Amino acid sequence: MLRGRIVAVILVATLPLIGAVRPAIADSGCPAGSAPVHIHNDVICVVVTDPGTPDSPGTPASPGGSANQPVGCFKTDGTKVPCATDLGVWWPGHQCYAERTDAPAGSPAWQGHGDGSVWICSICVMVGNISTCHADVIWVAPGQAPGPPDPGQLASVAVGVMPLERAEVRTAPQAPDHTYIGVENWLWVPQSQWKTLSKTVAAGGTSVTVRATPRQVVWNMGLAKTRCYSAGIAWRSGMTDAADTPCGFTYESSSASKPDGVFAISATIRYDVEWTCTGACTRASGTLGLVDAPAGVGTLRVLQRQTVVVR
Repeated sequence: MLRGRIVAVILVATLPLIGAVRPAIADSGCPAGSAPVHIHNDVICVVVTDPGTPDSPGTPASPGGSANQPVGCFKTDGTKVPCATDLGVWWPGHQCYAERTDAPAGSPAWQGHGDGSVWICSICVMVGNISTCHADVIWVAPGQAPGPPDPGQLASVAVGVMPLERAEVRTAPQAPDHTYIGVENWLWVPQSQWKTLSKTVAAGGTSVTVRATPRQVVWNMGLAKTRCYSAGIAWRSGMTDAADTPCGFTYESSSASKPDGVFAISATIRYDVEWTCTGACTRASGTLGLVDAPAGVGTLRVLQRQTVVVR
């Protein structure tokens, strides 16, 4: 009910008094070095950084930001506050909780603008058992959505710009050479592609660092799929029949009936994606689960062995 009373006061008392509304943000675009990213109905300005070269295979990359930087939302006096309540998300610049409102086009709340968005900016102070609340209606320029963004959504933005490895398909035999039914074929991707990647994105006071660690390769062999949980081992000339591979596939039928007489095959590296947040964060860490890189493709010709009877 408190929230309903605040909205009523705003609509009746604040909208006509547009001169009393706090100054609007003048810049209508994102600052240099950042780019607008659409998240739901809002636009945030995202800065993408690269904290360094990828770590060695299997070693998580170091998260960005200072280890001593506090996580969460704070008032100017250092008091920690929830990043989100039923009044909206914490808006550090105005020291209030902001919630988007659907003010009618052309109403005073828009201050003559046709773009951007309109927000209710509320702050409540508890004195004894009495809560006193103040609210303003504020127009916000495009790219200046208030409050900390959801770090999980920022993590998704980071994954979208990460150079996930397109698998270089390696098989033994390797096309254009052929293989046979019943023969185990070695499968692998270069070890240089089996590495942990890291990317950091920032929006306002929120910084999210994503770590993507390769966990498996999904091989589509044109007849069936198989999963390998490493890059595999490269086959080398001179290996004996005793040599073994952790990643292989054996065909049970030939490719004679397929287009061009070959199986179209592909390999997809799947990454386990985790993220950490520093600064104004509604959550300190999380995961996006397994994320597929673009698939690498190849072909393999599979023949039927012919039996020759010699008398």
